[in-house]
Amino acid sequence: MRIILLLPILVGILTFSAASGEVLIPDEEFAGYFDSNGIYTIVGVVKNTENYAITSHVDISVNDGGKIIPVGQDLPSVGANKDMPFKIRVPQVGNKNIILEKPTVTFSKSITPPPSETHVLYDKTLIRHDDGHITGRITNDGNHTEYNVKVYAAIHGPNNKFLDAGINMEKIEKIEPGQTITFSIYPDPSIASDVNYYSCFNIGDETVVPLHATRNGEKFNFRYDSTAAFTVNGFDDTGTKLSLYGINSFKIPTYVNFEFPRTSEVEKFDVLVNDKPVKFLQSRDEEGNWHVTFDVDSTTQNAILISGFENPKGKITPGENFGGIPPYLYVIPMVAAVGIVVYFYKHKN
Repeated sequence: MRIILLLPILVGILTFSAASGEVLIPDEEFAGYFDSNGIYTIVGVVKNTENYAITSHVDISVNDGGKIIPVGQDLPSVGANKDMPFKIRVPQVGNKNIILEKPTVTFSKSITPPPSETHVLYDKTLIRHDDGHITGRITNDGNHTEYNVKVYAAIHGPNNKFLDAGINMEKIEKIEPGQTITFSIYPDPSIASDVNYYSCFNIGDETVVPLHATRNGEKFNFRYDSTAAFTVNGFDDTGTKLSLYGINSFKIPTYVNFEFPRTSEVEKFDVLVNDKPVKFLQSRDEEGNWHVTFDVDSTTQNAILISGFENPKGKITPGENFGGIPPYLYVIPMVAAVGIVVYFYKHKN
């Protein structure tokens, strides 16, 4: 391993592919590639040149042999004059000769600003390793606890070429004032040997990936938070079992937190991974959504079955007061604007 100089931001003459006000995506920091598992992946950097924190949304179209596949993603809040790297996986793409259309980005002033007093330490502990991944430390210089913190970075190769976007692998549940915590970021294995340096480090809150499935003829929207990638196979005929496929390309374990809209207050889930029961945490946030969280092993491809959804007849309104909660559940207060639940994740070495 070796200590390297990491550039906070690349500055130069830029040609912008999209702009809305003073929020934009540079052409040279927007790209697509097929990852180590053959999934088409779009990466880029949203630059906020406004003098206030924003929350942004990226919309992109992929032309797959004449079939237009629209994708979009909400991004975490980012501070004034800061950058937010992003990564969007598009498993629907099957043609190698695709055309990636120019992106558009829309934004609004952030209601909940990012943790501005939490910083990456640019010192000898910031190390790029021979396999292309990086380790470092963040510290909280503020006077209050920050929850669900994420470290984002743009990843570059030779000649400053933008290759990938990365996010810390560890679950940083919280960081107290004055506390220092280690983190690691891994590039996709397909481009790891080309990694030269990391830039545009930014501290943000949770980011979630939207998914949907058809249940009893209706669209069922849900989302997840993870560094692993997940695709939907669908519900069974009863509408009570959801099948998914998950891939963790990285050599270290991670976690996934699925967030489901509530059909009933008494739904109780079970999780099978490759036909075997796994330990998981079920909880409910203040908006009434269910959260199902479990660990994901390193370098694995997993068939996932989550059962226990109630048949969607007589749906309830999220946020309605239903009184008592069954004894096998407990509610964890929502501590992030995106409604992600705080939970305890034991990191595996």
